[in-house]
Amino acid sequence: MISFESSEWIDRPAEEVFAFVSDIRNDPQWHTDILEAEYAGPGSTTAGATFRTRFKPFMGLSEGTGTVTVYEPPRRVVLTSQMGKFEPVLTLTVEPDGGGSRITRRLDMEPHGMLRIMTPFTGGMMRRRNAGFLTNLKRVLETAGH
Repeated sequence: MISFESSEWIDRPAEEVFAFVSDIRNDPQWHTDILEAEYAGPGSTTAGATFRTRFKPFMGLSEGTGTVTVYEPPRRVVLTSQMGKFEPVLTLTVEPDGGGSRITRRLDMEPHGMLRIMTPFTGGMMRRRNAGFLTNLKRVLETAGH
């Protein structure tokens, strides 16, 4: 199992940050790998909701599906995805912190095949990318006035 966790302080109320990041339709605005994200059926972010994403990671274009497995507003959402051979579990936790909020983005995944062998070499890059997504989220939320 590989796990990466990053945190970022955002100058916005926790409820506002949670509402934004828990709605996967907002992912293309801040997650630089996500090109499209939509719910697969009617409804919105609730436990059991399913979604589709189209993303461009390191190389190529991929698609995936997922499920909102935990939805605990205004604090935590857990998304379990199926992206080819990968089944990442993403946990987003938002907590009030001073006059703003602290978001933590944790990614857990069981690597298979070549990724298992390459994990020690790619770990640093994946950690930096994870932190970079949150830096971009901070920029989007603080400059757009969400």
